[in-house]
Amino acid sequence: MFGTILSGMSTSMFEISVVSNNVANAGTTAFRKSNASFADLYNGTSPETVSRTATGTGSIVEQTRQSAKQGGMMERDGVLNMALAGNGMFVTTTPNSDGTPSEVLSFTRDGEFSLDENGVLRSSKNDIVYGYDGLGGRGMQQLVVPFQNEDGAKLTALEVGSDGEMLATYGSEDPRLVGQIAIALFPNTTAMRQMGMNRFKESRESGELVLGVAGSEGFGSIQTGALESSNVDLTTEMTSMIRAQQQFSGSSRILQTYTDMIEKLTR
Repeated sequence: MFGTILSGMSTSMFEISVVSNNVANAGTTAFRKSNASFADLYNGTSPETVSRTATGTGSIVEQTRQSAKQGGMMERDGVLNMALAGNGMFVTTTPNSDGTPSEVLSFTRDGEFSLDENGVLRSSKNDIVYGYDGLGGRGMQQLVVPFQNEDGAKLTALEVGSDGEMLATYGSEDPRLVGQIAIALFPNTTAMRQMGMNRFKESRESGELVLGVAGSEGFGSIQTGALESSNVDLTTEMTSMIRAQQQFSGSSRILQTYTDMIEKLTR
């Protein structure tokens, strides 16, 4: 009995923690809410035994999955503010201490990008954004937009297409392709592991990574001058919070009653 009550309190606290994190990130760019699911516990060591058990022995956290629902589009000034409409994630990596890209890939829907002092495309978390050189190369690399060309002409304009192609204009020259943003696909994005700061990494359950570019088959398109908003519905989350708090409060009262009963019996 005691274990059953404690398991109920534990699962309620876990749900409160998940919902609190969702609420706290309601204003975070491209944040995807998490949903916790729970399973009942029964005595028995086989399905046949469990099926004959009338009373459960508690509950346990089964898993936490990321929602796949896309957030809305928020207009933002700047060509380097990008939102993905449809499937896919931007590919990033945390730089090493010397500034070079690390070998560990991370993935995000947050397209709030900027150029650093060397023209390297960076995320809002200062991660390096990966792409292709635009010259037919198949390997990914960090995207660099030089602030001046070989002739010394300065960068005067930068455009990003819906397919992620980056066109730079130097002086009065015609625009030229300087790179194309890479997009990653996973069969099951809801099973990706959270790394914190709105970044994810692949897991065994998320499936095999597929790399490509925006606009190709199965991949979403890039909308510039916009950012994806969080998909958190505060009304839904507050309702879930109240329900979880009531469950915890109910379990606490049952625990108090159980404790009082045991105390009377042992006097």
